[in-house]
Amino acid sequence: MAENLFISKIRTLFNNTIESLNTSHIAFCFDDNYAMPAGIAMSSVILNNPDKNLVFHLFANNVSNEKIIIFNQLSKENISIICYEISDNFSINPDTLVLHVSASTCLRFIVPQMLNKVTSRVLYLDCDVLCTDNLNELINTDLTNKYSAVVPDVDKTQEKQCLACGIPHGEYFNAGMIYINTDMWVQNNLTEKAFAMINSGKVYKFADQDVLNILMQGKTVFLPRRFNRLTSLTVGGGEDNLISNDSAIIHYVTGNKPWYQLYITPLYRHYIELSPWAKDKLLLANENAPSTTRRYAKLLASQHKYFAAFKYYLIYLKHKTCKKR
Repeated sequence: MAENLFISKIRTLFNNTIESLNTSHIAFCFDDNYAMPAGIAMSSVILNNPDKNLVFHLFANNVSNEKIIIFNQLSKENISIICYEISDNFSINPDTLVLHVSASTCLRFIVPQMLNKVTSRVLYLDCDVLCTDNLNELINTDLTNKYSAVVPDVDKTQEKQCLACGIPHGEYFNAGMIYINTDMWVQNNLTEKAFAMINSGKVYKFADQDVLNILMQGKTVFLPRRFNRLTSLTVGGGEDNLISNDSAIIHYVTGNKPWYQLYITPLYRHYIELSPWAKDKLLLANENAPSTTRRYAKLLASQHKYFAAFKYYLIYLKHKTCKKR
């Protein structure tokens, strides 16, 4: 497979290196809706890893130039950003994209293939994460004869997906953080195999995550949960208070994301304020999932805050009506 089949343009936003420091490569894949969260995640990595050169590889699927330009504000003497614009050739069988999974998440299939020319190791991160500690322990993981270093998914997911994917219990990983050996990946043609599986017509419940688990089975290093601490938010975003202090990567799973007003956490707000996106107006909730606004209205009603409840119910109806159009 020609590794640049899905890339229409590569541009370096800036290239800054301190010769005395080691260099780490980090990749993000996103569409226009996730540009800001990707930037917050990157900003958090930069703030907690000043001791190394960081090269960010951004695989951007139909992201406006206005949003890409903002990433220039992350420029520091040890930071580089390279943007890979995705071509119209990139498409995924929509039948397998259940659970509101975006096609852009499957871009991670091409990351190791594209980057193998420049690095034998790359850290892939989802955009809905925060880095809250230095990543040296993760980056120094020995990947000899291993595809990647990963973190096991939660027990509830293990129970269902290990059986569905034919994987021993406890070895199903969450793909929001994958530290990848690009040499092993390329030698075993995983990009080609992954696209063949995802487009085969078979429906994988967790799409690309299931595919990666099946392809990498038995050849991964399992890391402590602190390197991919899965967190599910409810209204008010109080769950961050329950996260252990040793967490290095916090991963906000489910559709309740911390960049929405209903779910923003004090910790996430802190990182927004330290980023170039500090003045961005946050959406109330995901307009593609209006039920969250309805649930908030019900919560307010149960607290006898009827005026506020009525207001949010009207917002819910507006979102629902717009979604039907």
